[in-house]
Amino acid sequence: MTVSFRVNPEYAAMSEVVPGLFICGVSALTKEEMKKCKITHIINATTEVPNLRSLGDIQRTKLWLEDTPQTYIYPHLELQADQIQALIADGGRVLVHCVAGVSRSASICLAYLTKYRCRSLRDAYHLMKSKRVMVRPNLGFWRQLIAYEQNVKENPGSVRLVRDEAQPDCLLPDVYLNIAIPPRPESPEADGNTDEPRERRNSGLRSKFRPVLEPLIEMAEAVC
Repeated sequence: MTVSFRVNPEYAAMSEVVPGLFICGVSALTKEEMKKCKITHIINATTEVPNLRSLGDIQRTKLWLEDTPQTYIYPHLELQADQIQALIADGGRVLVHCVAGVSRSASICLAYLTKYRCRSLRDAYHLMKSKRVMVRPNLGFWRQLIAYEQNVKENPGSVRLVRDEAQPDCLLPDVYLNIAIPPRPESPEADGNTDEPRERRNSGLRSKFRPVLEPLIEMAEAVC
């Protein structure tokens, strides 16, 4: 059986978030990319993307997650954050992927960054977005990431869900809005030396992710 996915290459390309941690969508799942990035472990955050023989004998973890607001991802946030930390500490290089590298895999990476690399979920989001433009977990995942931060950091949470002015019946995380992103005193934007705030202002106005068609025939080599 041939299985193929169609994804905008801009979203599916490989990104190194921090040393040793990579994220991508299906388009980057090639043997060449694995060798180039020296990947030692792959976390497959999907139900629909099988593991591939063509990627060799790299260790795998499959999470069987659906990209829906109703999916209960919370237990995986802690388990995978700890696993990623242990693998990187042991010299490994970890790739987390879903179909587009936008929601499911991004949520796992955000959990790791929140617990081990950043002061808060807010900082984790901006760090990740600086490495990968399209980071957009679904609303249900954001709710669970917020709860996760409150648990691991023992704080009230750095990200809030607010009303979307363009769609009053919808909520979105306030990291997408300019009003919720105060500049840090030590950062360049504090004295007006960067255009980054302008990019952040527009981030909440991006159109919703719509995959661009690009079939991947190598999915025919999938194994369970």
